[in-house]
Amino acid sequence: MLKLSIPSLLLSLAAVLAPGQALGFELSYLVGLRGNKHTYYAHLPGNLPDGVSFFESFVRSLHVWMDASGNISLNAIEEEREVCQTNFRGSSQNKVNTASFSTTFCGDDSYFSSGGTVADAVTQTSWDPGGIVESDIVFNEHSRSRFESVAHHFHHVATHEIGHTLGFGHSAVRSAIMQARLNYGRRDPVLSIDDRCALAMRYGSPGECPILLGEGLSTDSLPTEARFVGGATTNGGRTFENHFKPSDRITVYGTVVKDRTHGHRPGDLHVVVATDNGILFARHADGNFHPLEDASDIPSAGALKPGLYAQDLVIMGTRHYDREPSVGPLIGSVYQLQGQAISFYLAYSLDERPGVYYFGSEPIRVSWSEE
Repeated sequence: MLKLSIPSLLLSLAAVLAPGQALGFELSYLVGLRGNKHTYYAHLPGNLPDGVSFFESFVRSLHVWMDASGNISLNAIEEEREVCQTNFRGSSQNKVNTASFSTTFCGDDSYFSSGGTVADAVTQTSWDPGGIVESDIVFNEHSRSRFESVAHHFHHVATHEIGHTLGFGHSAVRSAIMQARLNYGRRDPVLSIDDRCALAMRYGSPGECPILLGEGLSTDSLPTEARFVGGATTNGGRTFENHFKPSDRITVYGTVVKDRTHGHRPGDLHVVVATDNGILFARHADGNFHPLEDASDIPSAGALKPGLYAQDLVIMGTRHYDREPSVGPLIGSVYQLQGQAISFYLAYSLDERPGVYYFGSEPIRVSWSEE
């Protein structure tokens, strides 16, 4: 059977390599916890199925994050405190960090009411230029029976919500604690590589992320703190690899971590694909990959969101459940890629600096063995 060349492969993949941003390993604030520490006043009466109190389980959830990073300090005091700013419905900005049960979030029952998606918990976080100054977690009182009967359910929800108080958004990676819809009741929560990379970028150093795409560079040769993270996986992000069997179903994830000075500046995301023989393709806003004729003028693959410190995208594979539908994983045997490789480079640009690109020095490289 005749094998497709890499250029014809990429053109044939044009319809399925659609652009689309997913709120993934997303850092929602330009700053982390003030002083890298947080104290929560937790009023969580009741017990889990194994008899452990909700409060103790909440403390265990704090340790899931602390055990993965020696740079943050989280603790809880078993005490009831006012969650809400009493004169403004839906607001909790009273500079007290809390965790509690309720049927509303500061009088707003839309998160916890029937009809549509009903949340097991909601977190509201406030920040100023110096750091995150307040976080409030409200667990849905209507979910109490599930919390009391399903093993590990509360522990998962609490760990996920604490991640929001650290400044993390939802993850597109299926194995991540920070994905929007979790599989509860199977085991104790375990941080994924994606979760750990978010910790490294916010509270450690980029080198602690195992899927860091080399050094951050810019085309104007000026130093930059921009970093790029990504990888290819067959198991929802539990592990990331570079070499695959032709029959493997591969999902490719990437994250752009902006230079801190670029946080509120609009721009564009870019994805460039390189073949082993040096032919380049770029993803366009229309959802397709097209040959890149001028590397100094790379088309936009989507908008760079102002105000986000890190922004995730799914290059190929299952998308975030509430964003775009799956475009299907990359299967080497379908496109007859045995013995071949392609490389995905991530970059971004700023509207105020046309023609300047910030990019990772290493690509996400995907190769297939011969069969």
